[in-house]
Amino acid sequence: MIPIALTGVWAATQQSVPDYRWVPVMPVMTQRDFLVVRKQPDGTLTAFIRNPDANSGARIGTRVLEVNGTNLRWKRSGSPDMSGKVDPDGTLTIDELRFHRATATDLQYYYPSPSTTWHYEVPEALGDGWPLATLADVDMRVPPIGNLIEGIVAERDAVLNSPYIQSIAIARHGKLVLDQYFYGLGPNSLHDVRSAGKSVTTLMVGRAIQDTKAFSPSSLVVSLLSSDRPLKNNDARKERITVADLMTMASGLACDDNDDQSLGNEDTMQSQPPGTDWYRYTLDLPMVSDPGTRAVYCTAGINLLGAIIQGAVRMPIDQYFSERFAKPMEFGTYAMWLMPPPTNEAYMGGGDRFRARDFLKFGALLLEDGAWEGRQIVDSNWIEASLMPRTAPQGEGDRYGYGWHVTSVSVAGQIYPVVSAGGNGGQLLIVIPKLDVAIMVTAGNYGQYSVWRTFLPNITSAVIQSCT
Repeated sequence: MIPIALTGVWAATQQSVPDYRWVPVMPVMTQRDFLVVRKQPDGTLTAFIRNPDANSGARIGTRVLEVNGTNLRWKRSGSPDMSGKVDPDGTLTIDELRFHRATATDLQYYYPSPSTTWHYEVPEALGDGWPLATLADVDMRVPPIGNLIEGIVAERDAVLNSPYIQSIAIARHGKLVLDQYFYGLGPNSLHDVRSAGKSVTTLMVGRAIQDTKAFSPSSLVVSLLSSDRPLKNNDARKERITVADLMTMASGLACDDNDDQSLGNEDTMQSQPPGTDWYRYTLDLPMVSDPGTRAVYCTAGINLLGAIIQGAVRMPIDQYFSERFAKPMEFGTYAMWLMPPPTNEAYMGGGDRFRARDFLKFGALLLEDGAWEGRQIVDSNWIEASLMPRTAPQGEGDRYGYGWHVTSVSVAGQIYPVVSAGGNGGQLLIVIPKLDVAIMVTAGNYGQYSVWRTFLPNITSAVIQSCT
């Protein structure tokens, strides 16, 4: 009887303690894992884990669950087995995670919504600077967006690679008109925006140039970050890398996040021994091409811009972000994580946590020529320069400006230019200048590019249809 009793949804809940130092202090978060056990037509049991915060189940995969008395073995071809047991109290333990039968309280975080239907509501007023309006107030129709959201909330039979959209926020003509959350989340939930934060880094570069006049896009990186200690792998090409080359991912350094063998791969850099200075590690990388001639996705290069910002403004990066962006733009709670010693600065390659409706404000900056509710945050000329397509990083499928993706979406025969900031898992800030619209999407499909790559065209198309 045990195999039959195992089918269904199981939940494991624990307090998550961040493994990095954060500024401001990162609140303790609740980590929720769901074990989904199903009986297949041939009688075998299969199981997978859904995890909204890190999607750790994507790496584990869907596996065959074998039962021998109270012992469990979770098997997948080509991967080591995972073991577990049925505990006397009826709970399941698998690799130190202790699962209980999911309760109604647990399931509000497993299903996208308590209801399979959706009704439009005006966003909640939080005193965070957003003027509020209805979709109708800004000449948007509900049905195209409603059809999109109803498809999300109807999900009741998730598989491992099901879309995991957690929030959608929309602003038009400077007004917040949609702020929708799923999976038990809400307007004050913090989301890991991953590489979407790279675009914020280049906004900070623009503000630092404006404040200090200490450098420009054409400034030479090695000269700005001069050191008494000679650089490793130095050659004449390294001396020619400019700030613009870092912002467009065309530095020429051996830094390719899509190549696991690349010395500058983000994971390789972050796995260096304690005491490694990540800035110095990046500068010491060998060169593989002339600066400005070949673009590859290079997180370490974007992060190196943090050293240039800090050197120019003469204050910690997180403090500069707070004073020039978070405070004047009326952000709520957020958290930036710090690189380990000796660097001790905010990591500018992505991974900070923001409220969705706060991150959407960066889209408003683009549409309002660098201003937020009448306050000039970034010079308008910098916004224009940032959105100009300059390179085409290999494997990305679009053009790249100063930290911003530049592409287009076709709807009903019309082409709409689109600017976006994107992050692993489906973190997307989408701006449609032609319609004066900004969209923020957060999702939990980390490590599942084949799933979240469809979010931008699908969601953008629905919003365009709503506007037209």
